[in-house]
Amino acid sequence: MRSQKPGFLAFLLETEDSQHSEQEERQWAMGEAENGLMLVIVFTMRGEQIRIISARKATKTERKRYEEGI
Repeated sequence: MRSQKPGFLAFLLETEDSQHSEQEERQWAMGEAENGLMLVIVFTMRGEQIRIISARKATKTERKRYEEGI
C-alpha cells in the first residue's frame, strides 16, 4: 500500500516482517526522504508508540522493487 506522507517519507510502501521475530509483530516501511535518499525502516507498535528497530539506506534490489511497486 502506498500513501503520501509529508516530511520524512515522501512515499511509503509498508508490509509485515514475519521472518525476523516470532515474539512481536514487526512492520517494515520503505520510502523516499525529501532529500531523495531511499530508506528502509523496521518497526513495531507498542500501544500507541512506534518503536524503531532499525533504519538504513535501501539496497539497489530494494529500490528496484519499490519502484516496481512490489
